[in-house]
Amino acid sequence: MKALPGILVGLAVGAIVGVLLAPESGRKTRRRISSESDSFFKDLQDQLQSGLENIKNQYNDYVDTTASKAHDVVGQAKRKSKQ
Repeated sequence: MKALPGILVGLAVGAIVGVLLAPESGRKTRRRISSESDSFFKDLQDQLQSGLENIKNQYNDYVDTTASKAHDVVGQAKRKSKQ
């Protein structure tokens, strides 16, 4: 996960350099850069959203597990105190 920002920047720079070196007119090149950057940022947004959903699900699982364990410990303590 630490290398993800570097990989994303490398992909973006590579795409831009590739487009700039392509033998097309300036107008076509600018449109292509705009289109590819929009696509890149849409993909990035989707990946970030997916990552956030994953973190959210892991957090919710952790909270549920911790609450369940705490409930079990309270139940055990009540049973032991009645003995």
